[in-house]
Amino acid sequence: MRIERLAPWYRWIEYCAFGRALERQRFAFLPAITAARHVLILGEGDGRFLARSLETAPGAHFDVVEVSSEMIALSRRRTGNPERVAYHCRDARDMPYPPGHYDAIVTNFFLDCFTEDEARRIIGCLAESLTANGLWLLSEFEIPERGWQRLHAHVWVWIMYRFFRATTGLSAIALPPVDGLLRAAALRRIARQEERVGLIVSEIWHRADSPDVTTL
Repeated sequence: MRIERLAPWYRWIEYCAFGRALERQRFAFLPAITAARHVLILGEGDGRFLARSLETAPGAHFDVVEVSSEMIALSRRRTGNPERVAYHCRDARDMPYPPGHYDAIVTNFFLDCFTEDEARRIIGCLAESLTANGLWLLSEFEIPERGWQRLHAHVWVWIMYRFFRATTGLSAIALPPVDGLLRAAALRRIARQEERVGLIVSEIWHRADSPDVTTL
């Protein structure tokens, strides 16, 4: 996926298509990681989420995995390039994730860039890198099960995949079954909210064997 050509315009493309909806869902459960110490963010983009995360989790160190050097440059400019952030300009599929290291993982509109097999491998590795009480903050597109909402989502997803395939060379052509893949990796959902009649969702997951936490 070659996102560099879109990097300077990505924010405005997003706003034109969805207004502030994606931004609201990125930040929906951010307060849940206030006490985090080691945070992994994949596919951060231009740094909007990271900038707010640095304020929300003042004691955290952030590993940011982003395949686009242009997006990393935008993020550095937005955040001031603090010492608490380590950028990794590489493909998330090839990134080593230390087991049991992160007490927070964030994937915002990231897993939909991969095929089902690729997403399964990434999710499996990330699940193992969570601490026992770690939280996974997730924002994604989703297709509702029935009704006109399903048709509405299908149209938008079809448009988005064609657009990004034409402009960035994206190889994925359909949403991976993220919910099922997370459950297969022994994770469970503890909070959820949605927008645009179910097209855009934000969730919190954690390890199924971890102690119960209060649902937000």
